[in-house]
Amino acid sequence: MKLIRVSIFFLLSNLYLAQSFSLASGYNDVYPGGIIVKEISHKEYEKDLFVNGNRLVKWRNDDNFYLFYGIPYDIKTGQNSLEVIDKDYKILKKINIYIKDKEFKIQKIKVNKKYTKPSKKSIERIKQDKFKLTDARKIWLNNNPDLDFILPAKGIITGVFGTKRFYNGIEGRYHNGYDIAADIGTPILAPSSGKITLTGNFFFNGKTIYLDHGRGLKSIMIHLNEIFVNDNDYVKKGQIIGTIGTTGKSTGPHLHWSVLMNNTYVDPEMLLNKRIINNLNLEGSWKS
Repeated sequence: MKLIRVSIFFLLSNLYLAQSFSLASGYNDVYPGGIIVKEISHKEYEKDLFVNGNRLVKWRNDDNFYLFYGIPYDIKTGQNSLEVIDKDYKILKKINIYIKDKEFKIQKIKVNKKYTKPSKKSIERIKQDKFKLTDARKIWLNNNPDLDFILPAKGIITGVFGTKRFYNGIEGRYHNGYDIAADIGTPILAPSSGKITLTGNFFFNGKTIYLDHGRGLKSIMIHLNEIFVNDNDYVKKGQIIGTIGTTGKSTGPHLHWSVLMNNTYVDPEMLLNKRIINNLNLEGSWKS
């Protein structure tokens, strides 16, 4: 049997480590919010590939081709088998992984009561917001993403991926991103190049930017004070796209930055400091 090498990135004691292993030899420990990276052929790269109905991120570096899978927060612990299929529902590969249980921190937060018990008018607005936000998540751009991300703002890290949150004593969803606290007006930078697919002011998110980096890799910036870009604008990495604020369900001035991969939230930390590039021993430019 031909052995397939897979690189698994996971969080352990605040350090991200990479391990390569053969799928035929067994399983490895990974956690929710992590990223599986698998080398694929050029022929496979040319196809649309899916897991659980979600299109997978593909990436090219010179003549090397890779498949990325973001591990969902709510994936069951223990043994999991992922079936990679094409658009004709043909199973191309099976990836066996072992999801290790991870204990995330608990955070108790006080917010305006309108966010925990919204009025009828607000509920209608929330429904309309959801349509727009969902549509933005469905957009697919074919450009090859630049995986060398930068931190989008200077400040203090006050929230990390996976924290379980309680708002006014009511259990909420897990924290799906990175919080960077700073003064109102602090510049927000594009963490990588891409296209602006949505801007607006939403009930929970406040002023929001959706930045699509290509092939299903997206950044979401919320709680902004100012937005300096428009829908369909193309931006470069490091370009100022807005400023930090405290709009929406926010307890103080900060940027909430989320990253989507195969329509799944992953830990933004995994895209910083060339972690993926270094672990794959890649250097140089990217090809579209």
